[in-house]
Amino acid sequence: MVKELGVAYYGNVFPDRAREDIEEMADHGCNSILLALSEYDWIVWKKNVLEICKIAKEYNFTVHINLWSWGGVFGGEAPSFFLHNNDDFRQVISTTGKKVPAACFNTIEFKKYLFDAIEQIAKNEFVDGFFWDEPHYYYTPQKANYFTCRCDTCQSLFKENYGKEMPETITEEILNFKEDTIKKFLKEISIKVKDIDSSKKITLCLVPPPLETGITDWDKCCAYLKNEIDVFSTDPYWLLFRKSLDYVEEYSKKTVDLAKKYNLESQLWCLAFLVPRKKEPELKEAIAIFDKYDVDSIFSWCYRGAEGMTLACRNPKEVWRVLGESYNELKAKYKL
Repeated sequence: MVKELGVAYYGNVFPDRAREDIEEMADHGCNSILLALSEYDWIVWKKNVLEICKIAKEYNFTVHINLWSWGGVFGGEAPSFFLHNNDDFRQVISTTGKKVPAACFNTIEFKKYLFDAIEQIAKNEFVDGFFWDEPHYYYTPQKANYFTCRCDTCQSLFKENYGKEMPETITEEILNFKEDTIKKFLKEISIKVKDIDSSKKITLCLVPPPLETGITDWDKCCAYLKNEIDVFSTDPYWLLFRKSLDYVEEYSKKTVDLAKKYNLESQLWCLAFLVPRKKEPELKEAIAIFDKYDVDSIFSWCYRGAEGMTLACRNPKEVWRVLGESYNELKAKYKL
């Protein structure tokens, strides 16, 4: 049964304007908000960001914090201060040694950077949880024979685990190494949150294929993290990959089934950016599919169909209207 209806929100750091937007979200059926918090927002606008969390709670919203594109290892378009200031801790292409715009999350330096922010945010009474948004190694072409990351830290870890030098091209051991290290990273940051406030809810959102993230076995990932996360989520953005709604069916069922298997809540995301004109009715169909599979939480990315952004829908107002209509129908159905 759907219990939560929400939307991703970013681009505004003024509390009075946020109040107006949150009222509009409530009118569109929302009872939850995901604050996409960039490094810039946190470092420069911390006071205002936390005030927006407080305002959302005044409307009885659940407040989730997304470390949006931090270090380039979580999903999103926002730039990273960490990458700007720490070139030595970037991921490295295995065959060339070239650094890429993504932090190596195996490095102590990047983890400390995250831990410091997580500690401050997790102590805030107006934050209900954290959202790990599409955690990934730097995206590489599917048929590439190289990989990331082969920095000094990763080479040392690989040798420690496998007793030999790290190869420069993809092997089965490399794939296992990548999967193991990203899961360990997620466990560490989740434990950090829970150690500060065990009531904070942790949501893990894994991007489905065709994007290659480093995590291929969702079942093993959920098994490994079942005691640290509370919600398992995915975002089957069918139109981005020129897929039909069968793609939504496939990954909705997979996500809900895995969540139930490990006694987790489930969450599904509806595409609300880059939606082509006349495709808006498919959003309502996708949300109906989510409901059909008995998902617990439905979110959409993003508020107002990304109006005015480079990722804007062709008709953002219509996208926002369709989302509001769908959400309010579910809100009435489940008496939210």
